[in-house]
Amino acid sequence: MNESSIKTENVFLFWRAIEALTPQDIDKENARDKLNPVYKVGAGSMLPWDDPEHTRKDIAPGKVWRYSAQAGVYHLSVISKMLEDKIGAHEAVPEERKSGKCRLFDIGFSEEGIPQPATFMLSLSAWSAAQILRHDRGVYALHAPLCSDVSDLPAPNDSLPLVDSGFYDFDNLTLHLMQWVDNEAYRLQEEGQKADTGWLKTLEKLVIAKLYFPEEAMDTTIVSVVKCSLTRKAKVIQEDSAKKDNKKKEAVPDDLINSFFIQELRNLDAEWRQGGGGAGFKDFIMAITRDNQQRLDIRTEEGLDFAFEKLLPTQPPAGSWPSKYPLAFSQQLAVNEIWTRNYTEPGIFAVNGPPGTGKTTLLRDVVAAVVTDRASKLVKLGDSAFKAKDSLKYDDRLIPYYSLHPSLAGSAIVIASSNNGAVENISLELPGMEAVPEDVSDRSDYFGGLATVILNRPAWGLLAARLGNKSNREQFVNTLWWGNLQKSEKGDEAPPEKFSPERGEGLKYHLNLLRPPRKVREPALTWTEAVTRFEQAQAVEEAERQQLVTSSGLTHKIEWLEEQRRVWEERKQTATLQIEECRNALQALSDRLAAMEMTLTLSSGDRDELDQRIHQHEKNKPGLLANLFSLGRISKAWWDRYQRLTDESDSLRATLTQQRQELQLAQSEKHNADNELRSLERELTQVISNGQAVCKEQEQNNTLLKQAISDLGASWPERTATDERRELSAPWLHERWRKAREDVFIAALDVHRAFIENNPVKMAANIGLAMDWLKGRKLTEKQAGLALDSLSLVVPVISSTFASMPRMFRDTGQEAIGWLLIDEAGQAQPQHAIGAIWRAKRTVLVGDPKQLEPVSGIPSTVEGALGKHYKIPSCWWPGKVSAQILADQTMNVGTYLPDPESEQIWVGCPLRVHRRCDDPMFSISNHIAYDGLMVHGKKPGLVDFPESGWLDVKGRTCEGNWVVEEGAAVEKLLLALRHQYSLTPDDVFLISPFRDCAKQLNRIAKRLGFRMDRTGTVHKTQGKEATVVILVLGGNIKSQGAKAWAAEKPNLLNVAVSRAKQRIYVIGERALWEKQPYFSTLSRALGRLDVPVSNSNPRAMSYMEEYLTTEWR
Repeated sequence: MNESSIKTENVFLFWRAIEALTPQDIDKENARDKLNPVYKVGAGSMLPWDDPEHTRKDIAPGKVWRYSAQAGVYHLSVISKMLEDKIGAHEAVPEERKSGKCRLFDIGFSEEGIPQPATFMLSLSAWSAAQILRHDRGVYALHAPLCSDVSDLPAPNDSLPLVDSGFYDFDNLTLHLMQWVDNEAYRLQEEGQKADTGWLKTLEKLVIAKLYFPEEAMDTTIVSVVKCSLTRKAKVIQEDSAKKDNKKKEAVPDDLINSFFIQELRNLDAEWRQGGGGAGFKDFIMAITRDNQQRLDIRTEEGLDFAFEKLLPTQPPAGSWPSKYPLAFSQQLAVNEIWTRNYTEPGIFAVNGPPGTGKTTLLRDVVAAVVTDRASKLVKLGDSAFKAKDSLKYDDRLIPYYSLHPSLAGSAIVIASSNNGAVENISLELPGMEAVPEDVSDRSDYFGGLATVILNRPAWGLLAARLGNKSNREQFVNTLWWGNLQKSEKGDEAPPEKFSPERGEGLKYHLNLLRPPRKVREPALTWTEAVTRFEQAQAVEEAERQQLVTSSGLTHKIEWLEEQRRVWEERKQTATLQIEECRNALQALSDRLAAMEMTLTLSSGDRDELDQRIHQHEKNKPGLLANLFSLGRISKAWWDRYQRLTDESDSLRATLTQQRQELQLAQSEKHNADNELRSLERELTQVISNGQAVCKEQEQNNTLLKQAISDLGASWPERTATDERRELSAPWLHERWRKAREDVFIAALDVHRAFIENNPVKMAANIGLAMDWLKGRKLTEKQAGLALDSLSLVVPVISSTFASMPRMFRDTGQEAIGWLLIDEAGQAQPQHAIGAIWRAKRTVLVGDPKQLEPVSGIPSTVEGALGKHYKIPSCWWPGKVSAQILADQTMNVGTYLPDPESEQIWVGCPLRVHRRCDDPMFSISNHIAYDGLMVHGKKPGLVDFPESGWLDVKGRTCEGNWVVEEGAAVEKLLLALRHQYSLTPDDVFLISPFRDCAKQLNRIAKRLGFRMDRTGTVHKTQGKEATVVILVLGGNIKSQGAKAWAAEKPNLLNVAVSRAKQRIYVIGERALWEKQPYFSTLSRALGRLDVPVSNSNPRAMSYMEEYLTTEWR
């Protein structure tokens, strides 16, 4: 491993230890609940099935009580201190031990009080703690545990359910104890007895002994906490022994007490150490360790340049989700980046989604892109989409299936979250009628009737299904595949011409009717019709896109042309100057030539004259006699003069030769200059012509640009627009192109339906395999991948909580999931998400570290001690980071937000337009959590409720964090809003930061007829919204500790205020709360609220009086 890997080699062991040691608190007592009471049973008390106070409660016919006991209650703080001392405390973790009471085991009982062996489940946390405490090497016990002594326990028989925690000794001990319970249940029944507190204490002592659990940690005042629930009375069904023997063992239901992730983390640890895993998996683990990452803040000038480039019409996927409105600037940027980055390359992408910024809207467009792309592949493949026939052997039967073309593998979309509500919400939203404009259902029918039956609410198409746990999967299989068609309707009478899920038809029945050669029913569309529609839609979309691509290039083209115009103008000026210089030079040369010719003429005349003089001198040469008479003097004088004349002649001739040469050279220069001038004049003519052409093209493009800007209107990108205007814009997404992209997606759904209905035999076989997979049948990795891909051809999106994924996807391999979309990732612990990420080729995480953080059940001191033991920095501690925070570190595009612990925190590609809340809620949220990141995109709502405000209540009486006077104020406010302003139960959330306050608010809501499912802690409302939010602050009036906890970070208040669409009413003591961080901003933003008691509905007894009467007396 490289140096970075050394830092992370123990991360999975650390996370596994965290999961193993995370305890579960006992439930709080709630004996008053009529349907699901919870009793705290002390040593001298009776168990519910023996208690007349419980047994005389009225129950509906056909219903019976079932009981689940949480027993072996111990003090968490004591065990935490022991573990901290044993492992070694972390110096950086303050000594604040988590209080609370947890349990050693759970066990269920029948209505008669007989223990149900299959429901017994030992606490893995208690077992792990005991192993560490008794083992000489401490935490190493989790890797090489000491074997428990089970020699005095009965050996488990084969009828007991499977226990597979990932720790062999724990599983073995659990099964032996389960067999002991089984034997005891038989004994009690034979003796006609019931289990009592003595029996539970006996089991508790046995468990303590086998665990070696420290008795000093036990709470001796509580025998058990018993939860009661009403269920249908089971029918007695006689099964022959053969069927019983063949019945497959199922895993013990340990949903409430132990971790779902132990086994998975063990497997991932081995995978990691061997260097396995895909790109997204590795990035998720490693990104936070990388130093000096190149990051581009999208809010800088450089970031804006990047954004505009990535929003060009070349970037969006071909299909988009039908909507009345286009995606806003940052939404479309995120979709484009997700698609262009991850379509061909596996990896991970993080989106920061502050409240009300359209996270689901973004995910819908990702879904549309994936479905459209797969439709394109189906059209291209045609008959070759299916490969060879194969079969799965089950008992004595061979179940056929058909492999798919490799290009169709890995296109399934899975939405996952740790939040069950988030998974349910998005699974209902995608197929719901509200998800698309009204005309969409008229333009396409993608099994809308079947989706309506599955969801039990109107749906436009079978786009998503909520799966995950066994119950959801079984219900889905029964509804989608088998249907509920009565036998009388399957008889000889001809079925309806069209698929009719409303009468109970399942998809299996429908496909059987489409089978050749009988073919009782015709497909909704022939394959040719569907392909033609799709290709026509593609052609329209491509034409619109190409026109926009051309328009998008106009600005750059005009800028380039302007640059070319400047170049040509410069060349024109240069050429003109050169011509002028050339002409001047030519004139000077001509003048020089004339002078040279004149000089040459003069020199020639001088030469001729000299020649005559020499000739004359030669005639005058003295004779012999003259020379003799002069004694040679005359001859000498003649010769002297002759010599002078010839010398002068030679010199003159040399000068003439030079002058002629110079003249020739000058004439050549003039000839060249003439040529150069003509060349420059021709060049100037071309430059002028080219310049005129550039100007003409520039004018044409300017005209085109003006036309494009006019046509696109608000869709034309404005680089210099204000931050608010830019974020509210939708660059390039004008109506025609949007409609064309939506039509491509709708046509893609038609292709999917036609593919299913025109291949009934092969699709029935593959969907049957998918149904077997959902029912938990053991498959090979290849078969499980095919089952998932085949299911995605029918239902593009399936959803699950992280807790259900290890079981549901147990047989699927690395990167089998094409697209994993993690919602509310800011609430997910990283070790819960990592298994899903390993299974995914592409992962998109959408969340917000400024909203509610993951709830880690392990005490921080124990987490710190484990971190120190495994040498794991706090950047991987589940108590400090979420899956979203780790994913954000993989991103090179994002922005910085303020953080109370580290000044600023990096977040992935941010969504910025908030469309949920009116002011002041929007401004409060934007100020305390986002440093002004969000842009307000909502028009003020029209309601008659009083303005948002703070109802100042000075507390005098409190129980824990519940302030009685605030309860009275809540009741007055609710009554006033209902009777004077027509507030309905659907309009309001009634919330508080504290659980004990939420419990009292539930009582008020129940008594006044408001919805209890819209009442609770702030945590309950994450991802939801209401017209009105009433925030009851509470907080013990004698202590500031609870208030300081609520104000430690902006997260809790941010979530509370951002649930309110139009009004927020805060109830609490203003003088105490406004001193706290973030709540001071809340106080400044809200005026005083005065709520009169409605005269139409006076109350004889105030809430405070009623509370004191019922609670204190």
